[in-house]
Amino acid sequence: MRRLVNRTHALRLFGLLLSLALLAAGAQADTLRVCSYNALNFRGPQDADRYDDFRIVMEGMAADMVAMQEITSEDAVDGLLSFVFLQVNDDWAAAAFHNGPDTDNAFFYRTSKVSLVSSRFIGTTLRDIAEYVVQPVAPDTSLRIRVYSLHLKASEGSDNENRRRDEAAVLREQLDMFGPGTHFVVCGDYNLYTSAEPAYQLLLSPDSIPNGQLFDPISTPGVWHTNPVFVTIHTQSPRSDVGGMDDRFDFVLVSAALMDTAGSYALPATYTAYGNDGRHFNQAINAGTNYAVPDSVADALVAASDHLPVYVDLVLRTESSDVGESPPVLESFELLSCYPNPFNPMLSVQLAGPAESVTVAVFDVAGRRIMERGVDARQFARPLLLDFSGEPSGSYFVRAQTARHSEVKRVLLVR
Repeated sequence: MRRLVNRTHALRLFGLLLSLALLAAGAQADTLRVCSYNALNFRGPQDADRYDDFRIVMEGMAADMVAMQEITSEDAVDGLLSFVFLQVNDDWAAAAFHNGPDTDNAFFYRTSKVSLVSSRFIGTTLRDIAEYVVQPVAPDTSLRIRVYSLHLKASEGSDNENRRRDEAAVLREQLDMFGPGTHFVVCGDYNLYTSAEPAYQLLLSPDSIPNGQLFDPISTPGVWHTNPVFVTIHTQSPRSDVGGMDDRFDFVLVSAALMDTAGSYALPATYTAYGNDGRHFNQAINAGTNYAVPDSVADALVAASDHLPVYVDLVLRTESSDVGESPPVLESFELLSCYPNPFNPMLSVQLAGPAESVTVAVFDVAGRRIMERGVDARQFARPLLLDFSGEPSGSYFVRAQTARHSEVKRVLLVR
């Protein structure tokens, strides 16, 4: 039996603690886990041998909404609903299949969590982009969340980069039409190799009309392709026959409103490439020990698709919440989590609380201080990223400290 890392459980606990804090402050809150998953040209009955693998993945991931790409037919949607989702929980439903050019999108959702208000499809030069508008089932809410699913042009080269940029421009034009405070999530296989690509720059640009600007919840720009610095967020490929884990193709990006904790918001600490333990760079994720998921899930992820699913949790605040106020004030700051753990070489440190500033220091096992950062409370909404590129493998201690309080967590750097 493989040993499991505590990362997934720790991140879920983090989201639960924040939700409980909201409830304790008198705000009505719930969470939604939204997932993006490229299903690898799934055809339905012809690929029935993958139903069990998708079911194992969905059971482990515990998502509430799943946007899928590379769906080829209505039979594929019907088969996934019947033999995967409804085998996990009896409250799953699917949006009607739309047969566009090339492969298509699918959207599955738990009816106990959300209802589907509408769906529409936006044409591009290649594949349609799907828009699904959902309303949380939680009482007394008029909240609407727009979930988009896209699959941009694949492959390297300037021509393909420009094609991706053109497709992204179609989406950005749609998003720019929304008013401030609109909640939207853009899931999909972006096929991006670096954050310098024109498509990524366009989608995340604050220029022109800022209402349509997208944000990466974990704010991790760089050259993702074949770069071990980003090994913990790679999503393609969990299979060795197509190169192993070396690309971050799959993203869940969110609107400005979902980065603002005054209302409903995304929890950066829950952003997860499911099954990626940070130890399988250029390998299949079921090679040897996987420290993020059990054997059965690692094997199922390899068999189901050549992409890993990505999810993030959304904290919902209903109309009875006082969304004009900041999140509840904690009596003291908290060092909520250090993730992933084990890690290599980037570590995210999540803080919360009322302190005006916190000093974050890292010590090795000999007690030597190897780095130190000052963090203002206004920065607590985003994780602090620490780069251990120049440090050897081993245990380290992360200390967050104010004049009156300190907390320490142990982390493990594994190369």
